[in-house]
Amino acid sequence: MNSRAVVLAMILTCGTAVADAQVLMQPTSAPTVTAENARWYLDGQPITHAGNLYYPSGAQVFFNPSEMVRSGFYDGIPLYTRTTLEPFSIVYVPLPGGRMQPYERPRTGELTGTSGSTPTTLPTPASTVPPAGLAPQAAAPPADTTTSVEVQFPRPMVSAPVPTAGTPVDEALRPAATAGTSRPSHVSIGDKPQGANAMFIEFDRRRWYPAGPAAEIDLSPFIRVGEYHGFAVFAPPQGRDEIYIPSTIGGTAVVRYTLRR
Repeated sequence: MNSRAVVLAMILTCGTAVADAQVLMQPTSAPTVTAENARWYLDGQPITHAGNLYYPSGAQVFFNPSEMVRSGFYDGIPLYTRTTLEPFSIVYVPLPGGRMQPYERPRTGELTGTSGSTPTTLPTPASTVPPAGLAPQAAAPPADTTTSVEVQFPRPMVSAPVPTAGTPVDEALRPAATAGTSRPSHVSIGDKPQGANAMFIEFDRRRWYPAGPAAEIDLSPFIRVGEYHGFAVFAPPQGRDEIYIPSTIGGTAVVRYTLRR
């Protein structure tokens, strides 16, 4: 091949490349179908494009045939994107008069923490499309506060010796010289408290209910049968269907408890 043929081939190749470039740079035709009467547009609903949700965002712009290209359809309405923006970040819905309404994809999921080509105008993207694992949870059922209540007696500072039968009551109620260790006692209250009989204590593996308020009672004929968390427990010598417990350490007022409500 002589030099003239080589030069001619180069000229033809350059001419073909220029022609191809001119074809690719043709401006986009203006949209002929618009969305001003679509219900989803009038209601401000999101649309889907390429598997993602897009929400109305920002002010309307005018159609730019040099930057905008048709990228799909939604409900028969063509959608456009701008070649100068991040792909799949914003789509444009055509309106009359050459106006275009932008719809923006919330920056959630794999886009969380990133920024697009333009500042987002969505107020709270996370509230419209919550990230995986952060979906709103149902409220827990209200706590039941009526089934039981615990009442604590004052912590006794000393423990009294357990007397044998015949020990004087004053001696039994007198605090010992050594300090004792005991934990606060608990009195449970039933599901539906009704007066004093709704309270009870656990003693000797049985449940005892108060039979009235504290009162001054002569305990000289009574026998000390044990201790309830630092408080002496007395019973009449003829039986164990009732017990008596002082209302305070060393006090003389006692509360009568029975096995019946």
